[in-house]
Amino acid sequence: MNPQNLPSPSPTQLKITPMSPAQPATIKPEEPEAIISTLTVASKIPDFWQENPRLWFIQVEAILTPQKTSDTNKYYMVVAKLNKEVIQQVADIVANPPETNKFQTLKDRLLQIYEESETRQIQKLISEIDLGDQKPSQLLRRMKDLARGRIEDDTLKILWQGHLPTSVRAVLTVTSAKDLQELAVIADKVMENNQPTQISEVARSKPEASVASDIAAIVSEIAKINLKIQDMDRGRWRNRSRSGYRKFSRSRSGSRTKPRMTPDNPKWLCKYHLRYRNRARKCEAPCNWKTNTPSTSSEN
Repeated sequence: MNPQNLPSPSPTQLKITPMSPAQPATIKPEEPEAIISTLTVASKIPDFWQENPRLWFIQVEAILTPQKTSDTNKYYMVVAKLNKEVIQQVADIVANPPETNKFQTLKDRLLQIYEESETRQIQKLISEIDLGDQKPSQLLRRMKDLARGRIEDDTLKILWQGHLPTSVRAVLTVTSAKDLQELAVIADKVMENNQPTQISEVARSKPEASVASDIAAIVSEIAKINLKIQDMDRGRWRNRSRSGYRKFSRSRSGSRTKPRMTPDNPKWLCKYHLRYRNRARKCEAPCNWKTNTPSTSSEN
């Protein structure tokens, strides 16, 4: 059939569908509240602590866990808190992060690199840590963190007291308290009441010296001081005794009269010549007045 002979459709038979413009693919933007919340959470995380990575991760997880943050977001938040030196140590993970467990993988590597071994922690606990400007209670908490339950409290107490000033140790040895926390409170109070000059001598104290040897040294010094005091008391008593004896001797010697003569002494005089000498008018035998004088006196 010739197309030209085909009947034309009527307007009522035609259904024209208007063409709608192509709709571009839309991307749902993240809500502003979610962005602000993420930034707020990230701002609470401090920079990575190389000296104590485990404690740093404890704080990070305490911040992120209530927010139900995804593993990927936690991973990137941690990466953002690493400095250049630290990132270089985990460059392989940062450059090619795993598909899953990104946060845990990065955490394990950082702990492996920066967390000290048990041997190193014990060595620092024994020989390298000191009181410095800390309170005794602060020092104890630091030592407990290094010990992590691997050292008995009795041993930890001896090590801790070895870093304290002698005056503080002396108080702790006589107190009835046995609990470490109670002892730390007492030590803080003693330190507060001490003069700076008394505290400065422990700025770099030797932890190797045991408390027992320090106590023995203190007792020995006290014994020496007591002996010196006793010697001084004895010396003062002797001096007072000697002084009193000399005074007594002088008083006795001053009060003594000349030794009495006997009649057979060549210088014996009768009572008249003894009293009146050449003015005596009487004389009684025995009397050596005439022999002891160059000239004879007239006597009555």
